[in-house]
Amino acid sequence: MADGSEAFTFDVGPDAEATMLLCHGFTGDPSSLRPWGEHLRDAGFNVVCPLLPGHGLPWRQLAKTRWTDWYGEVERGLDLALGFGRPVFAGGLSLGGSLALRLAEMRGGDLSGLALVNPAIYDDKPNGFLAPMLRFVVPSVGSIGSDLAKPDVREKTSDRTPLAAFASARRLWKLTRTDLPRITLPIRIFTSTVDHVVHPRNSAVIRAGVRSKDVESTVLPRSYHVATLDYDAETIFSGTVEFMTRQLADTRGAR
Repeated sequence: MADGSEAFTFDVGPDAEATMLLCHGFTGDPSSLRPWGEHLRDAGFNVVCPLLPGHGLPWRQLAKTRWTDWYGEVERGLDLALGFGRPVFAGGLSLGGSLALRLAEMRGGDLSGLALVNPAIYDDKPNGFLAPMLRFVVPSVGSIGSDLAKPDVREKTSDRTPLAAFASARRLWKLTRTDLPRITLPIRIFTSTVDHVVHPRNSAVIRAGVRSKDVESTVLPRSYHVATLDYDAETIFSGTVEFMTRQLADTRGAR
């Protein structure tokens, strides 16, 4: 796979102050986060962005995977990021935000903060609960990818959405939502005002559920769901650098 969909790692050398672990969304791949990763690299941070199992492949391959497979790959990415010997932050888009939150719940001591873009924590679709049953009758539905306000940009995504994998994502959301009080890390959340995939209320549920004392929200007024490729991308990129820099400074000041 050499079409931009593959995992990527940026090692900026011994002067890097921190490492960012990026997690892409459901049916997407790392290409949706590469501009974010490149900006962080250029700002002096290491970056690790894994490819979630089943993603970047025909939808029938994704249908064979479950949330535990995706989370396991994210944990391996965290171990790789920790290998740089610098503080590690986790960032995610959509389902990638869910996985970053789960990582914070299970391994919060290994992280210094979270940067989330339109993170998913529940399904507001009225028929979403039917996915576990419908998957036996209707294996897939239309693609949910490429929700962008920019008319000339397309996200690389699966051509179909497998309901078996979607049903597993819903189980991840339920589990992660229950355990939100475990999270005490600093968080920066970027939320589009118009999102046709993940309702903006998801961000509010996360803010209300975590026990973090430092939670900052940024509204993205011109972007849809895949905001890392949309009009407000630079707001996300520069905001993440500011967030990481501030957290690192606060940590040094507390010593």
